[in-house]
Amino acid sequence: MRTTVISLSLVAVAAASPYQLQTFAPTWESAGKQGCISASSNTAGAPVVIHDCNTEDVANHSWDLSLFTRQDAGPQQVKVFGNKCLDVVNGVNADGAKVQIWDCIDGNTNQLWTDTTASQLQWSGTNKCVDLPSGSVTDGTQLQIWTCASGNTNQGWGGFDVPNKEFVRERVVGGNPAPNAPLMCMVAESNTDGASVSLALCDHVTDTFPAGNQTWTFPVSPLTGPIRTYGGSKCLDVRGGSDANGTPLQIWSCVDGSTNQQWARPASSLQLSWVGKNKCVDITNGNFTAGNHLQIWDCDSNNTNQWWS
Repeated sequence: MRTTVISLSLVAVAAASPYQLQTFAPTWESAGKQGCISASSNTAGAPVVIHDCNTEDVANHSWDLSLFTRQDAGPQQVKVFGNKCLDVVNGVNADGAKVQIWDCIDGNTNQLWTDTTASQLQWSGTNKCVDLPSGSVTDGTQLQIWTCASGNTNQGWGGFDVPNKEFVRERVVGGNPAPNAPLMCMVAESNTDGASVSLALCDHVTDTFPAGNQTWTFPVSPLTGPIRTYGGSKCLDVRGGSDANGTPLQIWSCVDGSTNQQWARPASSLQLSWVGKNKCVDITNGNFTAGNHLQIWDCDSNNTNQWWS
């Protein structure tokens, strides 16, 4: 998987890199959106808010963080716009105190942050963490600090590449293979509209499909969208758009907005579900042999024919 997620441990290495800091609050996943820590404007004193990562200028949520190593380098500033820093308003150490951006000042203790093992962003030297009030999914809700609590999902954050909409899998393994059993992968048989999507041995795809491809690009949960292959030119597609059990899968030229090509991969699931249909990518008849075509079937989280990893 090529999408990068970093620990929020703010530890110095050679250089900082821009990341978007996404909330782990379940309210955002339930809403099918990604929520980012965002500067409301490039002005000293501008509130730091939660905002849908995909409906604003990415500059507002591109934070410069140092990458994580296991050697602690101490508290650090978290920068945006090059010269603004995440800052506690007036340095008030109290539950509910607001967070803003301010001109970066070396040694300003209002701007020094570290992490916890629970992926919290902690104000250094205090027991306060950046907190999303009530798990709000309303764009523009100003963030606050609150007493750190490891079980508080409103304080969980992750650092991801900017933007964070898709990730690439070099192989997508089907089922629940036994130890040492050969792995079977989801494969597009050829780069042709209407070509079937089938199983093949992950390490020997071309033995079954000489022009086959097992590399797929997925939408990042909780987003939905196309599952792409062949460099993004072809998409996983339901043949004829039929939602009947047993309808075969194919690849087809990607068409923006095509309902036959909209898929979801919930973070808590091994399934690939067709958006709005309660149908999942399924191994036909549970036949784990090379060349077996894939189909759609009613989603069942316990059905190992629908597990993909």
